Amino acid sequence: MSYWGPYTVARRLSERPVPLEVIAARALARASKGYSLKGYLEKAYKKYKLPDPVRPALVGMISDVARRWMLLSRALGLSYERPKASFDYWFKVVIAYQALFRKVKPGKLWWAFKRFPRDLYEELLKAGPEDYLAGLGGEERERVYRSVAKWAWEELKKFTDPKEFVDALDHPEGFWVRIRDPGAVPELKRLYEVEEGPFDDSLYLRGPKRLVLKSGLHPKKVVIMELASMSVAHLAKGVRALDLTAAPGGKSLHLSDRGFIVISNDLDPRRFAFDVEKVVSDARLPAFRKAFDTVVLDPDCSGIGRLGSPETRILLPFINKNKMSEYQRELIKGMLSLAKRGTRLIYTTCTITYEENEAHSELFEEVAEPVEVEVGAPRGRRGWRWFLPQLHKTIGFTLGVFEVG
Repeated sequence: MSYWGPYTVARRLSERPVPLEVIAARALARASKGYSLKGYLEKAYKKYKLPDPVRPALVGMISDVARRWMLLSRALGLSYERPKASFDYWFKVVIAYQALFRKVKPGKLWWAFKRFPRDLYEELLKAGPEDYLAGLGGEERERVYRSVAKWAWEELKKFTDPKEFVDALDHPEGFWVRIRDPGAVPELKRLYEVEEGPFDDSLYLRGPKRLVLKSGLHPKKVVIMELASMSVAHLAKGVRALDLTAAPGGKSLHLSDRGFIVISNDLDPRRFAFDVEKVVSDARLPAFRKAFDTVVLDPDCSGIGRLGSPETRILLPFINKNKMSEYQRELIKGMLSLAKRGTRLIYTTCTITYEENEAHSELFEEVAEPVEVEVGAPRGRRGWRWFLPQLHKTIGFTLGVFEVG
């Protein structure tokens, strides 16, 4: 394996240089079509034989570009409210990023100027991000700089400070893990500065995830898991639990570790990442009897709480929260069809919109009563709680807890 410049890598078979910028542009183009970014990168690592030291540079480039795509589009004189799902568009955005933010010298990107005007690159090289925010109002400058869809920014304003929310997701000090084996804690304390969480199996680790991934502790002894997601297993009751839209299976595994007999249901078994007992069915028409003490539903949502994810940042301009809400109502009806006396219903989303959360209260309350719980922070309506990244160091997350009388 040979290297050519700080952001490029050569293929072993042909020895023809394949720049990381090209791989990043391909990944972003696929993500903007709704394909899995993680899946593409795993294939790219093998195809281009990318060694471990190069992978963080590639992932970092993709993440940084996704967080600034609106500003970069504006710098290129392109429309900046919706990204284009094409390689050509993302290639230009990636190269503009290298000039405007990384200040990479033109000589190291000479190959790019077949597609990207060199004079424009040199113009961007001399400029700063602020130069391309001129003419925008104060709040609009903040939104465009952070590349957040306008509708999502307006939703955040209803509940919290959008800048604090987004910046906390973009610049975390560390990450949460769930402890499966207490014997792993001394090794974690050797690798990280550790902070105890609100649950007996939660720890916050300050530092990069790669250390725990390389340690061999994940996922047998510890699982990287958002604090908000951990709350579900701690709110469950009884013995039998059904996770209706379970993939990738993290909540199901947690429930199992806490002693529940768990069924993990999802429409697409390929989405599972954990070894759990799987059933494949449509949650809108669940193929189960009323036999569960706890039923969990974490449906697809607009995903505002995951703005730190490159895919979410890119796809949010195309999301319709009202259509999401309609789809969620169908899933909730399927969930309610499984409720028996004493069943606890836990509904969660990684978003903060009213339409995808409290707006469903009346549907739940036709058969169940809201339950007051002590996780996260009060959301306003009885039975509803939420987590905010700037307060809880986790994703934006809302949950509603109900129980059939």
